[in-house]
Amino acid sequence: AAIANAPGAIRTFLAFLARHGDAKSTNAPFTTRVVLHRTDGGFPGNGVGFLPVDERPLTTRDSTALMLRLSFIHDDLGAMVESVPAKKLDAKPPTGRPIRDILRHMCCEGAYLRGVTGSSRIQRLVDKGELDPIEALGQLFALEQERLRTMTKEERTSVILRGQSSWSARSALRRMLEHGWEHYTEIAARLGQTP
Repeated sequence: AAIANAPGAIRTFLAFLARHGDAKSTNAPFTTRVVLHRTDGGFPGNGVGFLPVDERPLTTRDSTALMLRLSFIHDDLGAMVESVPAKKLDAKPPTGRPIRDILRHMCCEGAYLRGVTGSSRIQRLVDKGELDPIEALGQLFALEQERLRTMTKEERTSVILRGQSSWSARSALRRMLEHGWEHYTEIAARLGQTP
């Protein structure tokens, strides 16, 4: 199912980027291939939730482009939920969690990029209900931008063992974008909107 759905999902993301002037064509041909097939993980279907670590160095150009795409997600998400009544944001669906809980969860993105000073404080405020998640994402984005600006060459090129998995700055930033997109599309579907 994931393989069958991949082309449509890719085209949806390309269309999203095109709306923001960040893609030239959503109809250009492309091919997909299975990079990893594991069924011994803890995610639905016993698969793994993340691709292997991207060991390529994170260039300034790449980090700028990826953060711009993350800003598109944050901005569109804010516009999407700003007029949604609180009752609808807090409504418990038949499956899954309320939209507000998804938004709160999205604020964990600061943890993907190591050393984002202040991200855990923001997450605590969101979890306590003392800070709106959309506002928090804006604050996190500024902190993440500063972290990337001050990241050393060694940090941008190193692959670091983090627990039982490896970490690289490039993988972290790609994961932030993937995570944001995953939940942006989830909320869009819940609200009956096109991502």
